[in-house]
Amino acid sequence: MKSGVARIFLVFGLAVTAASPNAVEINDARDEFHFVVLGDSQFHDPAGFNKIIDQTSRLQPAFVIQVGDMIEGYLADQSAFASEWQRFKQQIAPLGEIPFVPVAGNHDVYDATKVPSAMATEVYEDVWGDRYFSFTYANARFIVLNSDEVDAPHAITGVQLDWLTNTLKRNRFAHVFVFMHRPPHLFDNAESLHQLFVKHGVRHVIYGHHHHYHFRESDGVRYIMTNAAANSGTDLDETGSFDHLLFVSVREDDIAIAPIKAGAVLPMDLVSPLDNYDNFALASGLIPENVSMTPTGERHFSAALPINNTTSRPIDVHVTCSSPDGRWQQSPVRISVIRLEAGAEQTLTLEWTYATARTPEGDPSCAIDVPYQTTRGEWLQFKDQTTLKRPN
Repeated sequence: MKSGVARIFLVFGLAVTAASPNAVEINDARDEFHFVVLGDSQFHDPAGFNKIIDQTSRLQPAFVIQVGDMIEGYLADQSAFASEWQRFKQQIAPLGEIPFVPVAGNHDVYDATKVPSAMATEVYEDVWGDRYFSFTYANARFIVLNSDEVDAPHAITGVQLDWLTNTLKRNRFAHVFVFMHRPPHLFDNAESLHQLFVKHGVRHVIYGHHHHYHFRESDGVRYIMTNAAANSGTDLDETGSFDHLLFVSVREDDIAIAPIKAGAVLPMDLVSPLDNYDNFALASGLIPENVSMTPTGERHFSAALPINNTTSRPIDVHVTCSSPDGRWQQSPVRISVIRLEAGAEQTLTLEWTYATARTPEGDPSCAIDVPYQTTRGEWLQFKDQTTLKRPN
C-alpha cells in the first residue's frame, strides 16, 4: 500500500476509515522516566516489605527513594546499628543495579535515649553518606533533607535550611522534588518553609513517618505522605492505612503519581497456559450441569453421574451430595475420593430413596471439590455442582 493512502475496514457492518500507520504520531519525549518512592518499613513486616521490594524491581524504575525509618533503630551502640543496616541492605538486594536513595528518619538516627545522636548519625553516614544532599536526573532536581539533625529534631533549620535555600535559588530545572521523613506541616517554621517551596517552584514534597497515605495541595505544592510496610494505626484503606509504593512518572512538563497497593505488581509468569487451560477444562467438562434420575421402584431412583477429567493433570475429586429438605436418603452415604488420571473418565452410581412418606419438594444435588496445585506451587480449590433431576 502506498504511504498516505487510507484503508477501509468493515467492523460489525460499519465502514471505518483508518489513516495509514505513517500518519500516527508518537512523540519521542526527551525527558521521560519513572521512579519509585517507598515509605517506612522498620522491620515491622519484613516479609511484606520484601514483597514490595520484589514488586518494585519488576517495575524497573530509574531509581528508588525511601523516605526514612528503614530500620528499627533506637539502639545503644554502633555495632547494633551496623547489624540492622546489614539486614536492611539484604532486604533491598533484589533491586540489583537499580540505584537506591535513602532519606534519614528518626529510627535511623535516634539512639536508645530516643533523640538524634552523633553516634547513630555517624553510623548512618558510614553506610549511606551525606544526611542531606541533592541530585539531578533528566529535567528534574531532587532534594533530600534530614528532619532529625543532631540538636535539631523535628525541624529543617539552621545550616540545613540555609543550604536548602541556596540550592533552590540555584535551581534551573523544570521540576523540583523534595523528600524528608517527617511531615513538614508539623514543623515550627512550617509556613515559612511552605512559602520557600512556593517561591522556588517546588511542586512535590514527599515524606513518611505516620505510616499511612495522604495527599493535599496548597498553593500549587503537592504534599504526599507514604508508607511501605510499617504498622498503621488503623486498617481502613479509606483512611490511607494500606501498604503501598508510589510510582512517579515524569514526561517532560507532566508528572503523574500513582500509589500502588502492595501485591498489585505481579510477576510476568504469574499464570502458565497449563493452569489456565486446565481450570477451563474443569469448568467446562468435569461434570454435567444436570443428571436425570431413573425410577427403580416405588420411591426409589438411580442416577449415573459421569466425571470426566479433560485436564492434563491427575486430579482427586471429592463428591458430597445432599437434598434441600432432607427428604432424600442417599446410598452410598459416604463417597470415597475419586482419583482420575489425565484424560480418564468414571461414572459414579448413586441410589436415592424417599426418606419419608412425604414427597420431597426439591431434587438432590452433588457438590464437586477438586484441589489442585498450580505450576507456581499455590493450592487452589475448584468447586462445581450438579443437580439430580427426577423425571417429570
